[in-house]
Amino acid sequence: MTAPPAALPLEFVHSRGRVSVRPAWTRAEVFASVEALLGEWETKLPANKHARVVIKPNLNNDLVALTGNCADLRVLAALIEALRARGYTDLTVADGSNVGIERRNISTFRRLRLDRLASRYSVRTVDLNRDEGRRIVLHDGAEPLVATTVLDADFLISVPKIKTHAEAGLSCAMKNWVGICVGQDKRHMHQNLGRNIFALSEVVQADLILVDGLVGMEGNGPGDGSPVRVGLLAMADDPFLNDCVMAQLVGMPTARVPYLQHALTAGVVSADLLERVSREVPRIAAIELAPPRSRLAELSESPRLLWLKKAVRPIVSQPAVAELAYRARITQDVYSLEDDTLQLVSRNPSACGTCRKCEDFCPTGLRVEEIGVKIDLPDCVQCLYCWWVCPNAALTLIGEPEAMQRQIDRYKVQIEGL
Repeated sequence: MTAPPAALPLEFVHSRGRVSVRPAWTRAEVFASVEALLGEWETKLPANKHARVVIKPNLNNDLVALTGNCADLRVLAALIEALRARGYTDLTVADGSNVGIERRNISTFRRLRLDRLASRYSVRTVDLNRDEGRRIVLHDGAEPLVATTVLDADFLISVPKIKTHAEAGLSCAMKNWVGICVGQDKRHMHQNLGRNIFALSEVVQADLILVDGLVGMEGNGPGDGSPVRVGLLAMADDPFLNDCVMAQLVGMPTARVPYLQHALTAGVVSADLLERVSREVPRIAAIELAPPRSRLAELSESPRLLWLKKAVRPIVSQPAVAELAYRARITQDVYSLEDDTLQLVSRNPSACGTCRKCEDFCPTGLRVEEIGVKIDLPDCVQCLYCWWVCPNAALTLIGEPEAMQRQIDRYKVQIEGL
């Protein structure tokens, strides 16, 4: 599924902007590629080193990044370090996770260990679901509150994932912007999801996009698909151009992406552009597309039936009922209200052999000899990426998995095989 060496790096230039793509997989490659990309785009960065820079990753839910669902801490660490090295002092990482997460008052910053990474680098975090907002008028009655942290930023950096999406086809730069809507106001977007994703991307634009295409998600994304090794990072200055190129790279037909079809109808994206992309951009992966949604799944998201959804919420929130809804493919997510307490405490060197995967995936750059030894901040953020990728059971954890248990049962073996 990875790109042949000749396919990357590549650059696609158009009157709308440009997209630069580089291969990356290990931590060392991630840091080198982010540094190189920012070097290429240096003139796009703000002249004022004290500008309010807001980094908006994709923290859709509480699935560990190596499932392909949310931003990889290695990418965020590389970006923060590169910006700090250039003298930027006012950095904030901000996102608002999906409505199920928000309604249950779950902190993805805590569960994904992003709070610990932010502490290591002394950067602020803002849960946009708890932010103030200003109303933005879109289509079909949608007027979501958009977070003031985003609207008042001097410089916006979007850090989307590449993943399939059961409703939107593809989740990348444009879909990432749904997370700037405050709390349950994300439901406004579903008045006409494709059209409103397109419209919001026109009204509020990122200054720079850094695509996390290390581990993508294919199949029943964004919350119930399978991880897939894509192995790229990309930088762009236009979300429409970016998503056209990313769709081509991973074999996603633009006809399956409603918001790109709206962009085509509006003339923001042209047929000539799509033809050029298909001709000049290689396909480096062929991800499995999202399966058709069941009629019940579509009805469960209907804005007209929101009143009914709220009325039966006490029933469907029961664990047994939620599990039935998941098995019937009405929902993708089953949430636990209990945070895990898992913590890495040791490593058995004799079990490691020649494997150094843990080193490749450590966001803070610990060497294999230090993993399981240096287990506290600032050296270790306890993201457990090392444990997730370890195929040899060389790492020992203590604590209770709680919310992590479903992920372990579903994804541990798949992640080991990436």
